[in-house]
Amino acid sequence: MNVATSTQMKNSFGRYLNIAMSQGEVLIERHGKIVAKLISYQKSRTYLADSLKGLAAKDEDPAE
Repeated sequence: MNVATSTQMKNSFGRYLNIAMSQGEVLIERHGKIVAKLISYQKSRTYLADSLKGLAAKDEDPAE
């Protein structure tokens, strides 16, 4: 898992953008706590699709 401080992100955004694009995500911490996640566009689409599948499965009522 790639973790960067907010200062590292500010000073080397391009580097972390490349890491997110190639490896999927970078966690961003501030004052020792994870506060954000930079994820690739492709991973965000996959994450959204998987989330919607989970919601659709919950909406199905087997009694109907």
